[in-house]
Amino acid sequence: MSMIDSALENTRETFRRDQVWSFLKTEETKIDVSHQVILYIEGLSVSFDGFKALNDMNLYINDGELRCLIGANGAGKTTLMDVITGKTQCDEGSVYFGQTHNLLDKDEAEISQLGIGRKFQKPTVFEAHTVLDNLELSLKTN
Repeated sequence: MSMIDSALENTRETFRRDQVWSFLKTEETKIDVSHQVILYIEGLSVSFDGFKALNDMNLYINDGELRCLIGANGAGKTTLMDVITGKTQCDEGSVYFGQTHNLLDKDEAEISQLGIGRKFQKPTVFEAHTVLDNLELSLKTN
């Protein structure tokens, strides 16, 4: 292998798209699911100019469980997701991720670092990429 080939290979390895440089890595956060519940929502209420979008809502999602929220327009589905992801503040209630992470005390970026995110109703995230590329980009890897 020539010196140029070796340098090129080292550069490729350094700038691999599936890697994060060590100085950019964040400490992996542990989520306590010792009671098998990953998301606790209790007594959640949100109002907008007197309209109650959510009224004393309770929801518990177990670790590994899949839940789908369905309902009519104005039922509060988007408002709930906005509270969970830190976009909207609630009037009262609590939202915990695992046993220890109070999502109401965190901003959107901190919640995202915990691995909580959302996808809005747009066909693609990055239109120039394939579906597989978009899915790979959404995975949190070290």
